Amino acid sequence: MAAWVVMGPMAAQGVLFYDSADAGHNTGAPTGTYVDSGWQYLGAFGSFVGTAIGPNYFITAAHIGVQGSSFIQTSTFTGQPDVSYTIDATAFSGVGYYDLPGTDLRLYRTMESFANWAPLYEGSAELGQTAVVTGNGGARASEIWLGPDLKGWTASVGNGTTRWGTNAISGFVPDFFSPVGDLLVADFNALPSTDEVMLTSGDSGGAVFINDGGIWKLAGVNYAVDGAFNTSPTNIGAFSAALFDKGGYWEGEDPTWQFNPDLPADTPSSFYASRISSSAAAINGITGVPEPGSALLVLAVGSCLRRRRR
Repeated sequence: MAAWVVMGPMAAQGVLFYDSADAGHNTGAPTGTYVDSGWQYLGAFGSFVGTAIGPNYFITAAHIGVQGSSFIQTSTFTGQPDVSYTIDATAFSGVGYYDLPGTDLRLYRTMESFANWAPLYEGSAELGQTAVVTGNGGARASEIWLGPDLKGWTASVGNGTTRWGTNAISGFVPDFFSPVGDLLVADFNALPSTDEVMLTSGDSGGAVFINDGGIWKLAGVNYAVDGAFNTSPTNIGAFSAALFDKGGYWEGEDPTWQFNPDLPADTPSSFYASRISSSAAAINGITGVPEPGSALLVLAVGSCLRRRRR
């Protein structure tokens, strides 16, 4: 897997759209088909994004490092006045966070409690699902051409504004092929009028939500993208970009460059997100949020007790 981790100093660029170069596109809460699709659980963590997943926990990417001492759910996300949550620096033996072993997932504990948090997707049917993808700021910048063919775009330096778009889960990278556990894969396809997005630098830690029986659940946390790219197999002149067709470019880094043949059909670049379902049990064990089956069992036991008291 040739992939670049999608982070950058002072987090700059965010989800990049096939349809639009407008920096203000999809910077508010989703509506229509995607209403309540997870936006309401997001918060700003320094220049990056995290997601509330329990009464006192939020999750993000471990590789972005510690981005300050607070997690802020702004009015942009909740429609309510900004609320700042202080990271509990005494938690987890005085670190304040916990890295799930073998993954890029990091949980932070907060002093204050969240009123609402994202349910986790715990199934195995992500493939083919349309996901709502979130990340910070930025817009399309320079066009990338190979001869007469437009291949994609570089990303502008953003301002930390969070945006959302959509993409379909197209595959998986199992943990034995990945240094950070199971990953979800999504391709950047040339699909106009769909809000098709690709990740760029600064999107790490953003959320991937899918609809499970009418409920939007957290299915992934942004990790990496394909790249780097070049017209020759060398790090000199290599660049990162959102390519809906990487055919004709070398991909990777020294000394493992691989060539993508320029075929009649597009060969899209992909992004990768840490797969939540593979770590859901471990996450629930930390946050104290019961798994759906456990919750049903508690309700059933409570129902029996009530009947016995009659």
